[in-house]
Amino acid sequence: MTHIINFLQYKNEKDEQMIRRYFQKAYSLDERLDQLIQDKDLQVDDHKLFLAFLAYLEQQQIEPQQLFKDVINLPKFKFEAKYNMNWGQVVKLSVTFLTILRTNDLEGYKQFTR
Repeated sequence: MTHIINFLQYKNEKDEQMIRRYFQKAYSLDERLDQLIQDKDLQVDDHKLFLAFLAYLEQQQIEPQQLFKDVINLPKFKFEAKYNMNWGQVVKLSVTFLTILRTNDLEGYKQFTR
């Protein structure tokens, strides 16, 4: 029984590999964000999880927009060292943030990507 597969961990690893491929192929921040948001393979996370994450950021006094910019702009190892968070999980949560922003405030989304 020591060889039980942790399916959630396996899915998270596959998602992170997919995200890395996008980041390697995209040439600009705009392209990276559009690929993450428009791709049907990476779905918007549960909004309750997103709201809980925002509450955690507030408790830790971390500015959400800066965190979401850093997760996209910083290399994985620098992001994880700066925030002590899993890069792949925060990328998934940033997709939720960016999808909401793009849907409700297209001009704010465009400013965010600059």
